[in-house]
Formats: sequence, C-alpha cells, structure tokens
Amino acid sequence: MSTIGLIGSGLIGSTVARLAVAAGHDAVLSNRRGPETLSGLVAELGSKARAAASAEAHRPGTSSW
Repeated sequence: MSTIGLIGSGLIGSTVARLAVAAGHDAVLSNRRGPETLSGLVAELGSKARAAASAEAHRPGTSSW
C-alpha cells in the first residue's frame, strides 16, 4: 500500500487519516503546532500512522492531501 501525507490534522485531516489507515495505507500526519501534539491521534490510529513535520509529510513519493 501507499503512504498518505496529511498536512493538517483537524476534523477533516483526522477523518481522512482514519479512513486511510482502515483501508490499509500508512498515514503521516502533520500540523502547525508540531508532531508532538499529535501523539493522541497517532496512538488512536495505531502502527500505520505517525506524526512528522510538514516537510516530511509532503516529501516526494508521498501522496499529500
């Protein structure tokens, strides 16, 4: 499966991340406050999700939304 990078993890971003993980994709989440603020969401999503800086979520080879 592919990796989906999400810049923004509010209501829409977190919903897309949940759907992506449920479909078997890896999700890289970012927000303006920094990856450490996403620990709760990442824990909820499980091993297929991780938090990163925006630049990493938008790197080549990642489908960014």
